[in-house]
Amino acid sequence: MQLLLASHVLPWLSSLWSPQSQAQLQPTACDSLSLPSIPGIKILSLTSHEVTHYHPPSTPDTDSIPLINTTSTTTPPDLSFCNVTIHLTHSPSDHDTVYISLWLPPASAWNGRFQATGGGGLAAGYFPGPQVSALVEGYATGATDGGLTLNNTIEPQTGSWALRPNGTLNTALLTNYAHRSIHDLAVIGKTLTAQFYGRPANHSYFKGCSTGGRQGYFAAALYPNDFDGIVAGAPAIHLPHLFSELFWPPLLMTHSVVPRGCVLEAFRKKLVEVCDPLDGAVDGLISGYWPKKCVQGFQAGGLVGSVVECAEGNRTEKVVVTDAHAQLVQRILDGPRLGDGRKLWHAMAPGASFKGTAGTAVVNGSVVVQPFFPVIGWAKNFVFQDPAYDVMGMGFEDFDEAALVSIEKFQGLLGSEQHYLGEFRDAGGKMLSWHGLADELIPPLGTIGYREGVQEDFGGPEAADQFYRLFLAPGVGHCGGGDGPAPVDALAALVRWVEEGVPPETLAAEGVDGKGEKVTRALCPYPAQLVYDGHGDVKKAGSFRCEVLTDE
Repeated sequence: MQLLLASHVLPWLSSLWSPQSQAQLQPTACDSLSLPSIPGIKILSLTSHEVTHYHPPSTPDTDSIPLINTTSTTTPPDLSFCNVTIHLTHSPSDHDTVYISLWLPPASAWNGRFQATGGGGLAAGYFPGPQVSALVEGYATGATDGGLTLNNTIEPQTGSWALRPNGTLNTALLTNYAHRSIHDLAVIGKTLTAQFYGRPANHSYFKGCSTGGRQGYFAAALYPNDFDGIVAGAPAIHLPHLFSELFWPPLLMTHSVVPRGCVLEAFRKKLVEVCDPLDGAVDGLISGYWPKKCVQGFQAGGLVGSVVECAEGNRTEKVVVTDAHAQLVQRILDGPRLGDGRKLWHAMAPGASFKGTAGTAVVNGSVVVQPFFPVIGWAKNFVFQDPAYDVMGMGFEDFDEAALVSIEKFQGLLGSEQHYLGEFRDAGGKMLSWHGLADELIPPLGTIGYREGVQEDFGGPEAADQFYRLFLAPGVGHCGGGDGPAPVDALAALVRWVEEGVPPETLAAEGVDGKGEKVTRALCPYPAQLVYDGHGDVKKAGSFRCEVLTDE
């Protein structure tokens, strides 16, 4: 069975924004907000009340914001907003209860824009951190759980929401997760924003990373009129294929050797040492993207026999690198393959931390595998449809089956190859995407491949650049982190593009390197790459230029 995506958008949406309806709008009190009848949606409840003197947490609750590396934001002493909570379902047969949260700042603090926020991992969203950031910047902002918390009874990262009690796939929630809930959020969010302020938002935006990045890409392709601009970081746009890449290292370790994290880190540092000079600047970052040349020039066996000092509590233990360690690393860098040798997907990015897909930990004196948690839920509930399935007991033949079933079942719903951005372009939409070149979870090559497909669709890089730009960030991990400079404010650059017609020729980025020193870059729009000028300070953006190079 293959699950297919929706092939239409709701035609009634445009009627909400007719000049006649706009002229009739008057501001509505927070506690008097209501929703009109919406085809395909049944509103179960709507509650709204004023919140004053709200103090957001100084540090985001990372347990509730999986896969999204949110940096701390300076906030005012307190925030005030109209807090709206909507519960909805799509049909009696769907049995879904979807939560939508809207935070609407006072009219005096509103910047005239609406911003929808995305999810991470197997969660559709509903994280407080992104909403706080949007509210601080003056946006009317919204989030949705897509119904994946099963009415606040489960943690969506388990993936258990994908199955009905009888063991069949919950196609309604899968559709919500794929694309429908972000569309619902756009429609309801913009409707209530207009009602509260007495006028529609001047512009509407979406911002997300990882699953949120995928949601942004899907919104552009399937609902081209929902957002004027989309920021999509590290997009999980090839989700059915990602299972093989994410579970490949745990599979290999389970059937060979389980190294300590410090041993894998030693291999990562050596890989960076080999690949770093390829861009002309020895700065601890892999700035150019030549994965084939990089990996081919790296011999993991060169570390065999060396000694790695591993911190273990209050003591340091010396570990000798073995041939088994080297063979494991080489296979991880080669990427997931079927038993017959066919390549399934891209390997992890050169220079990325092994902690993402090849995490290990010392438990009671033994080194054990710590797989990326959502991939376990994906295998159990999505692929095998068996919550009791022993994923860590999977053999190579089982892995082959799981990888192929993942693609066969979900490519139609959660793949990206069939998505065309022509309607998004024609609607005047702009998408700014970025991806860390040291992403430890999602290979940047997948996003690069998507961008190249768009270039083919529209006649080359310049044509694609008119509405969709991709920036690659050297040394940056998944949605942030790592030793490289991440985008400082991609949304501000997008707003200038949408509202002033000024496309981002570069994207300002900052970070802290492995030595704790500040690093800046002006990231290049793909296919251009950062090239060192040969003499400037490698920590400063001005020492690099953008140039289109070839992987030779």
